[in-house]
Amino acid sequence: MTYQNLTYETQNHIALITLDNPEKMNAMTAQMVTSFSRAVEAARGDDQVRVVVLTGRGRGFCSGADTELLIALAQGKPAQNSSSEDSRRHYMEPIGWFGAEIAQLEKPTIAAINGSAAGGGFALAMACDMRIIAEDAKFGMASTHRYALPPEGGITYTLPRIVGLSKACELLLTGDLVSGAEAERLGLANRAVPAGEVLTQAMQLAEKIAGNGPIAMELTKQLIYRGLHESNIGTQIEREHGALVRGFNTEDYREGAIAWWIDKRKPNFKGR
Repeated sequence: MTYQNLTYETQNHIALITLDNPEKMNAMTAQMVTSFSRAVEAARGDDQVRVVVLTGRGRGFCSGADTELLIALAQGKPAQNSSSEDSRRHYMEPIGWFGAEIAQLEKPTIAAINGSAAGGGFALAMACDMRIIAEDAKFGMASTHRYALPPEGGITYTLPRIVGLSKACELLLTGDLVSGAEAERLGLANRAVPAGEVLTQAMQLAEKIAGNGPIAMELTKQLIYRGLHESNIGTQIEREHGALVRGFNTEDYREGAIAWWIDKRKPNFKGR
């Protein structure tokens, strides 16, 4: 499959999606958004992929929408270098749909935020399940004060659920950027590390998760997010019961039980 302004590769049950527009701090072009959709679908359809890691090439993670695209919109002109497929996608999908695509992926996702993530890049990172960020990265929804635009990418949905209502209001209404270290303190990121260690630590976390039973990991992610919307613990326990029944009927459960309790070895999960 062909990708533009983005690379997709797999190894050890991990799909690595790399935004690849480094001259512009991985700003989102129309081609990149289309390629991102294809990459997410490739990961979804590949049973060998158990975890997805998203990062950016070069010094930045993603600076948001490409400047040329923003200028074209401000001047009422079509975006340059957009294919007919890109045009159809533009009219058929809401702006910022990329956030839903990664958030709704059944498999665990990790954002390896190697540098600045602003605007749509911030939204993209927050749509992932976990985040490893560079200590000196700049992180936030800068479009609020730069362009007099409301946010996109599902950030008004994800951010209040991650940091709470008051802090989400402050970050989105001011457009202030925070450092990676501050992002960790606020709970925006799982951990802040030196920039050179971001991808390494993200891949280590991905490998740890990928070593677990993939069916169990997908069921666990599903339960976590459904639980966010359920006010009744009894209903959530019933959901957990249903997931456990499914888990007991998998080959992975039998492999894990025999490996840990009888053979005294590490399980070799197959995703069946």
